[in-house]
Parts: sequence; structure tokens; C-alpha cells
Amino acid sequence: MKKNLLIFLLKLVFFSTLLGYLWFWQLQALYPHLLAPAAMPFFKWVGVKKWLLSWVLDHFTNVVPYVALVLSTPGIIKGWKKFLAALFGGLIILAAVHIFLSWMVFYFSEQYHFSKAFFRRTFPLFLFNDALPLVLWLLFYPKILTELFGFFRKGSRAEKNGPPHMNSNNREDADQGTLI
Repeated sequence: MKKNLLIFLLKLVFFSTLLGYLWFWQLQALYPHLLAPAAMPFFKWVGVKKWLLSWVLDHFTNVVPYVALVLSTPGIIKGWKKFLAALFGGLIILAAVHIFLSWMVFYFSEQYHFSKAFFRRTFPLFLFNDALPLVLWLLFYPKILTELFGFFRKGSRAEKNGPPHMNSNNREDADQGTLI
């Protein structure tokens, strides 16, 4: 388990660094152009007059940690179908959320003109967007916490000690002494 965790963390640092460099070097400027074919018809449909990229572009960076997490996950060669589903499915979900976030930022900017009310309404959306890579990774790889960290592993300490009523440290057992 410790060896798998170390390998995972080393791969995560490597992929995060590499993808982060590529993102800020070229991909961040290219990404809106990749989104535009889906975003522009949607924006027209919902009435977005201007894509406020300066407000949302930095939050599109969550693509980097998601792809790094997926690439670092153990067993991607053996489970290549799951890997491809997680990679492309997650990227599609992230792109949809980025388009939705852009719409909400425009909508709230029209309603509240970048006032405190605007920030109060958009802040939770930005938080959700920024946390989404980890959530998606855990949804696509639900057993990863057990594999890497030993969380929720069968045969944990609580199960090895037996049921709570058999545990000698249980307060109820101590209180059930004989009456003299």
C-alpha cells in the first residue's frame, strides 16, 4: 500500500507539473476556442451577450488537476476502458460546468453589476467548480481511497475487535456487573 501511494504521489507531482506548464504556456489560451463550438450556441440560446473570460478563465485551470489525477491513478493500462471513460467523461463534464459557470457569471453580472451581491452569488459556483476535479475522480474511481490510503478497507481495526457488545472496553458491558 505504501509503495502504491508513493508511486501515485510521484506520478501526480510529475503530471501536475507537466500539465500545469503546458496549460499556462499554450492550452489556457486555446481552451476557450475548443469550448466555443458548444458554448456559443448555448450562450445565444440563454441570452449571454459577452463571454466574460477574464472572470472565469483562471477557474478553467481545474482541467489540470483532474487530468493529472486520472493519469496518476494505478492500473490505467490494465483498466484502459475505465481510464478512457474517466478521462473523456470527466473532461466533458468539466467543459459543461465551465460553460454553465460562464453563463452564471454573465447572468449575475447583469443582475448585480459586480457588487457584493454578485460575489456572494458567484463565490459558491467558483468553489464548486474548483473542487469538481477531486469529486469527479472519486466518482470515476470509487475504490481508489481503499487502494491507495486503506480507507474503508474490509478487516479494519473495528471489525477485528469484533462487534461492539463483545468489546471489553464497551461502557455498557462495564455497567452490567452483578448486584450483590
